[in-house]
Amino acid sequence: MNKRLKLNHKIYLNPESLRSLKEPFGMLLESQRINRKSILKFTKKAALVVSVGDATTDRLGSLGIVPNLSVVDGREQRFQRAIRGGEFLTSILNLECTNPAGYITENAIRVLQVAISSCASTLVRVNVKGEEDLLVLPILMMTPIGSTIMYGQPFRGIVIVSVDSSMQKKAKDLMESLKLVWKWGI
Repeated sequence: MNKRLKLNHKIYLNPESLRSLKEPFGMLLESQRINRKSILKFTKKAALVVSVGDATTDRLGSLGIVPNLSVVDGREQRFQRAIRGGEFLTSILNLECTNPAGYITENAIRVLQVAISSCASTLVRVNVKGEEDLLVLPILMMTPIGSTIMYGQPFRGIVIVSVDSSMQKKAKDLMESLKLVWKWGI
């Protein structure tokens, strides 16, 4: 039976799903421990460095660490920011997708595929119209093994995910528990 990814629909998040999404998906680096040296431990040899979120992207930039791919939505903790994350980046490919809060859209996945494949030749920033939070899951499944993905954990710090096959399986299992069946490999 060929299962298809159910996209462009609201995801009902029961209390158990909400709890699992609020838990760090990787290692939490607490705010007071975030510095250039602590981040470089995870990014120095990474196949790709990906930041998800405006504050995370800007925090990396303030440390002189430039992600290969930044995924931002111009918002921080649901509030509009004065400046979209990653404005410090120059000579980059800017892509755009639509992904409303509580969704993972096919449009977002297709744009992320282009973004990840473009990282071989340029820095890329994906500007999301809507919300980027849930996009960490498909990004984790599409980035090469050995990549590092970072996203913010509100009021706590940055979550660092080292991409390996077990983390990709964990992301796939979580997506399936949310009734999203992945059809793009893995």
